[in-house]
Amino acid sequence: MVGLLVLLAATAAPELEVNLTPAPGRLLVQVTVQKPIPQEWVEGLAGGAPVAVTYRMKIFRNRRFLWDQRLASHELVVRAQKDPVSAVISLQAELDGEVLASSQTAKLEQALQWVSRPPTVELPIPLHHEPLWLLVRAEFLTKYKLLVIPVTEGTDWVTRAVPEAP
Repeated sequence: MVGLLVLLAATAAPELEVNLTPAPGRLLVQVTVQKPIPQEWVEGLAGGAPVAVTYRMKIFRNRRFLWDQRLASHELVVRAQKDPVSAVISLQAELDGEVLASSQTAKLEQALQWVSRPPTVELPIPLHHEPLWLLVRAEFLTKYKLLVIPVTEGTDWVTRAVPEAP
């Protein structure tokens, strides 16, 4: 019985789908959230509150025993806010503080789709590199236990090997 549960957990669909496309000196990353966005997040957007999803991306060297493993760290923040007067939802994607893309829509479903599948991100990587790993996670919101202990609600970390550029 326990073996069956472990097998089902291992074959469950990942919460985050990460597609990598290598190019000389850069890595194109497309992220798609497979799990449903939390209801509190959706209700906040529908009510006009500014909400965001933070995609954390870390590039590591494949060097387990040395201290200098992390090569780079990036943050993609996708923000959404509904205008209470015009009912238009403004969407904006920022990579490391710089605006990557922006859009507007009147439908909540389109906004949720845009947030769960943000624009493709271009990350710089060395031209000639040793094997690299990309770790990605999506964070939706932070809740607090006992008013002081933060608990982040999001996906698990997904690890992908960075392919060599053609």
